[in-house]
Amino acid sequence: MDKKVLIAGFGFGLLANDKEPNISNQALASNIIEVSEYVDLHGSESFIASQWEITKALRILFDTSPDFSVELLEDGTYLDSKTVWAEMKKAVALDVEKNGVPITQVVIVAQPFLHLPTLKQMVHDDGFDIIDYPMGKVPFDNSPENTQPWTRSKFALFIYAIKSALGMKRGHNGMQNAA
Repeated sequence: MDKKVLIAGFGFGLLANDKEPNISNQALASNIIEVSEYVDLHGSESFIASQWEITKALRILFDTSPDFSVELLEDGTYLDSKTVWAEMKKAVALDVEKNGVPITQVVIVAQPFLHLPTLKQMVHDDGFDIIDYPMGKVPFDNSPENTQPWTRSKFALFIYAIKSALGMKRGHNGMQNAA
């Protein structure tokens, strides 16, 4: 193969007490499998990178693992999308250096409401070409075990996005879980 396509999976929501994967991350894992099959059918090789919650869903539901997983930070610091993307870019650079096969195209797998468009812009701004793929349904997890209330509904995510844009919010005061 003369090129690879990055499939980048960004997690959404977090269940308490190590109960991941939630319904959102399960749906995102399913989308990654579908996108990978699509990329393979069109003659390119996939390089799959995913956030740890999706990685867990891939392992449990599909008995597979990504080429790279952005793991939960030991100190519990919130993994925002910028941090996840930065780690994915490092993994891509290492893969390109090792195999000599360029990765210039990206399919982003993420919650389609607000999260996906923001990620597409961020990745495009870094010089990658975005391959649009129709994202399957990714439900919001409004269960009481979801520790990230902004991922429970469209309205909650919209309010979070406004607060985040104004610099007022980032995870649970910078941490992955609520204290």
